[in-house]
Amino acid sequence: MVAVIGWVVEGPAAVLTLTPAHLLAVGYLAVVVTAVAFVLWYGAVTALGPARAGLLTGVVPVAAAGLGAVVGGPVPGPLVWAGIALVGAGLALGVSGGVPQAATPQAATLSGRAGHRV
Repeated sequence: MVAVIGWVVEGPAAVLTLTPAHLLAVGYLAVVVTAVAFVLWYGAVTALGPARAGLLTGVVPVAAAGLGAVVGGPVPGPLVWAGIALVGAGLALGVSGGVPQAATPQAATLSGRAGHRV
């Protein structure tokens, strides 16, 4: 999809303007950001379980707000801080096990209760 958009917007001659720095950036994104991220993600799912690993996705916007300010972006405003506090509270609740997990058909099958009404 990105190739098609590039072809339409920039034209096929744009490929000739790529520098080694551009190609290194693409390689970095392909290898580090994609491949390593998937390995780390599935390792986290294996080590933590899917429910707790899913909580890690809540850290992404918080990290983006913090890193944006560190690299020279604007300091987050009050609504962002309120959102960060809400995400933090949700993560703390999720990690502490304060919210019971909904039963899934897979869990019922694994526990030997498949087909039985509770």
